[in-house]
Amino acid sequence: MRRQPLPVVCALVAATLLAAQEPSFDVASIRPTRSEQRSEIQPTPFGRFTATNATPRSLILRAYGLVDSQLIGAPLWLNTERFDIDARTPAPPGGPEALMPLVRALLVERFKLVARADTRELPAYALTFARRDREPGPQLRPTATDCSRATTLTVDEVRAAARDGWPPCGMAYFVGFSVSAGAGNLVKMRVRRSGITMPALATALQPTVGRPVVDQTGLAGRFDVEYSYAPQPPTPTPAVESPFGPEAPMLFVALEEQLGLKLESRRLNVPVLVVDSIDRPTEN
Repeated sequence: MRRQPLPVVCALVAATLLAAQEPSFDVASIRPTRSEQRSEIQPTPFGRFTATNATPRSLILRAYGLVDSQLIGAPLWLNTERFDIDARTPAPPGGPEALMPLVRALLVERFKLVARADTRELPAYALTFARRDREPGPQLRPTATDCSRATTLTVDEVRAAARDGWPPCGMAYFVGFSVSAGAGNLVKMRVRRSGITMPALATALQPTVGRPVVDQTGLAGRFDVEYSYAPQPPTPTPAVESPFGPEAPMLFVALEEQLGLKLESRRLNVPVLVVDSIDRPTEN
């Protein structure tokens, strides 16, 4: 019998049904754009949410913590039309992710999103322990960090700590380094996540691996997590065969060695969002 990720499904159902009742941004500007800038979605711990050159599809996926295969029935224009968004509210406790309920409400209010939660059996990853004794790795550390209060740091203070410090609760720092790799250089990425739960870590890994990730560690509480990894070399060495396949990122190895966790490829029943209708927002 396959294990059912019921808590995740229930959370998605609640987010879908209650989006219209969730708190809203105090101010929100949405404008269509034909900009050629890089597409970015940036929630901040200071109560500001910005999206630059973002498709509605990417906004929905970010707001609901899904990957592409989990969005069903979306019209084609969600992939092609792009918008700039600037929305603000007082700084919430819990970090940038605390803004996601407000983004869901924005999608309901301004895009008239009508959607329902369901489940599908899809290719996914189960986040589990790498060792039989279920011993966490050295860079997965429990923390008593209090995430119930909004950060008191300024934008400049958060940026200044990015290279050597730890982020405020609920935030992540990404620092890239150039490392020698034979004939060229690879960028080694160091990631620090402060005060994160295991379900939230599973969701945070999804954009990198391109599949739903379901937490099956059973670990409760919050953790300070640090891991470093590099992308796969452009041309894999024939003598070295990765157990995860030729295109698997080195992230898989980093999770095992540094956090004591692994991603097991499985077909799992995972939550999906079925879009019944959505409209283009009016410009303001």
